[in-house]
Amino acid sequence: MENSPTNNPLRQHLAQQWPAPNAGRFAVEVGFSGGLDSVVLLHLLYSLRNELPLELSAVHVHHGLDAPADQWAEFCRECCIRWQVPLRIERVQVQFGKLGLEAAARAERYRSFAQSRADAVALAHHADDQAETLLLAALRGGGLRALSSMPALRALNERVSLWRPLLAIPRAELLAYAQAHKLAWVEDSSNADTALLRNWLRREGLPPWQERVPHLTRQLLTTVGRLQHDLALLEDYGQTEHNSLYDAAGRFQVASWRQLPPLRQTHQLHLFARNHRLGSPRADSVRQFAATLANPAVRQAQWPLPHGRAILYAGCLFPVPAEWTAGKLLAQPAWQPAAHGLPENLIQLDSGIWRTPQPSDTLPLPHGRKKISRLLQEKKVPPFMRALWPLWVHKQHGCLAAANLQTHCHLSVPNGWQAQAEELNQFILSIQTT
Repeated sequence: MENSPTNNPLRQHLAQQWPAPNAGRFAVEVGFSGGLDSVVLLHLLYSLRNELPLELSAVHVHHGLDAPADQWAEFCRECCIRWQVPLRIERVQVQFGKLGLEAAARAERYRSFAQSRADAVALAHHADDQAETLLLAALRGGGLRALSSMPALRALNERVSLWRPLLAIPRAELLAYAQAHKLAWVEDSSNADTALLRNWLRREGLPPWQERVPHLTRQLLTTVGRLQHDLALLEDYGQTEHNSLYDAAGRFQVASWRQLPPLRQTHQLHLFARNHRLGSPRADSVRQFAATLANPAVRQAQWPLPHGRAILYAGCLFPVPAEWTAGKLLAQPAWQPAAHGLPENLIQLDSGIWRTPQPSDTLPLPHGRKKISRLLQEKKVPPFMRALWPLWVHKQHGCLAAANLQTHCHLSVPNGWQAQAEELNQFILSIQTT
């Protein structure tokens, strides 16, 4: 298989879509099923890797759902050996209890993509996929976000982005490219199963429309572009407003939220859940909690969410992810030089440990020993945080420090060390007025 000529329009298009032209060396891992689309994408990037600042690899997700799954994985392995592209094969178990099989398999793929060590995972979705996604979202009653379909570039997590450089390219052009370069690919027989709505739409639903409206796909892509523009504008405005609801310590101020009109209140609660990775709440759940939160007489409340909960306490709404469980440290503090603090010999890693509070823990203060539980209460640390607070416990002297709060008063010295974790500051409410 030879590299494509430099004037190939697909190749030029891909080079223009490059997401980080000024970022130096950029690692891209192609989601490689072995089908036509992903074969073309991998070949295009393979042909460009001496011209772009590109570190190329591929990932094949082996679902094990189809009889030829092992053959597909072997095809991908042989293809990557031939093109000298490193390949990782991820074998997954698809559990589709509440999800349908297709959605559960997609979830496993994206979980595998999120484990990538590359800067971006490149996917070969094309113009036909984008048009189908818009129509499927409309058929399922989707809102603006669903109707906006697939963005060309988005964050998958804090490290990895998803990059779809072929969204403007019809599948027919990918097929022509593959044929021109004599590329081989695998065919998934399930794509012919019209019991699946997307397959029915592609094979039976859309052809009559395309006969009536020859440029249907192009016009649907124009609609997607406008919807994405409107969504980006709404998100920019909403995020700016959302940021204004937090105080300098990063606490969501409910009093400020209560000044918003009802529609913006519910929108900000959606953003709160999404920004703090608590999952996507149901619309009725948002409305019910908004009604609770809007009542000034309510001082404490909880909002159950798919990946945790939100808790109203002392006039603030706090995110509590599901992984925050008693006995598990929320943060690993760092020792910072201070005017008064512990001597260096008492903070060595081999002399003590960081752990969460136990009922018997106390700390000597100028006016006598105080239980850690009492100290946390006096500092108005929210109750749900008290079991997670980091303590420095010395092998010989016992509890010597509660991070961000207090050190052992009798063992502290001038120019010593204080334990600090910036993410804990938002939970210290002793100086906050509500």
